[in-house]
Amino acid sequence: MRDESLGRILDAAYASLLEQGLRRSTMDDVARRAGIARVTVYRRFPRKSDLVQAVITRELRRFLRAFEQAVAPLPTMADRVVEGFAVALRLARGHPLLRRLLATEPETILPLLTLEAGPYLAVARAYLARHLAVRESDALAETFIRVALSFVLVPDSAIPLGNDEDARAYARRHLVPLLP
Repeated sequence: MRDESLGRILDAAYASLLEQGLRRSTMDDVARRAGIARVTVYRRFPRKSDLVQAVITRELRRFLRAFEQAVAPLPTMADRVVEGFAVALRLARGHPLLRRLLATEPETILPLLTLEAGPYLAVARAYLARHLAVRESDALAETFIRVALSFVLVPDSAIPLGNDEDARAYARRHLVPLLP
């Protein structure tokens, strides 16, 4: 399948998920929105879950690109960890599809972000570990990801993290000391 067709399918799936949610989105709706035959969608994505996984993977890649743009220019690893934590929380909390599904269908999205999150965690961990480039970078990367994810999925907290400054202060105090 050409990249253009794949992009149209993923764009249509994202729009359908955003408008209708995970439960009510259908492959027929995705095909209609993409302006292609339903069989073309099924040829590329035999199951709806395959399509949802592809949308999540694409959104994760977009998230990582935005994260990279925010932290790459910073001079020290500590600065990148501090800013990275704030950026990660802001991007995740502000993501339209994630916000919509957490608010309206937590029972459908939470398993994908917890029990079934292994593939997404592996991608994010490999990305972050490569950029940390320190001793035990895989374990450190996973720790940072799990901490951020927990604050995104369970926003009610005794720890004030309602804005970037709060997130930076938390990261300075609790995450930077984990660096070797």
